[in-house]
Amino acid sequence: MRDAHGFTVVELMITIAVMGILLVAGVPAMRGVIENSRIRAGGEALKYGLTLARNEAVRRNAQVDFAVVATGWEVRTVVGGEVLHQGSGQEGAGGLQLTLAPDGADTVTFDPFGRVMDPNPDGLEPFTQIDVAAANPPGVPGYRPLRIQVLDSGVARLCDPAAGDDDPQACL
Repeated sequence: MRDAHGFTVVELMITIAVMGILLVAGVPAMRGVIENSRIRAGGEALKYGLTLARNEAVRRNAQVDFAVVATGWEVRTVVGGEVLHQGSGQEGAGGLQLTLAPDGADTVTFDPFGRVMDPNPDGLEPFTQIDVAAANPPGVPGYRPLRIQVLDSGVARLCDPAAGDDDPQACL
């Protein structure tokens, strides 16, 4: 009689059980990693747009708006309203929730020196921060929503609102 090669049914069942346990343990952690990556991508795209608007204001020696719109964001001139650049808002692949502060603000205007104008030319208050979070946050440790702060000097900075005061990623 020859020896049979291969797996027995018991070995196959044990392998499937171990893989199932690893899958159940790993999927929630992966969801947190994926959400954090989406938040980071969306936050970086907004920060890029703000920096672009500031640079355009200095380069053109004119007032330039950065506006959060329904389709993403726009960089446009104040005089004439010419759209210079726009982002689709899909950098984080959707599912992100943006909260602008103060409430009701959706535009920030940069003067020819790259500083934030307060108030904006339309008389409204500019936003000073954008909180970027998942629309359906995962309930896993390590989930990190981010915040974009727009300082009076015009500099946009991406920070972690949960970081401690001694952490360089902490919000000002």
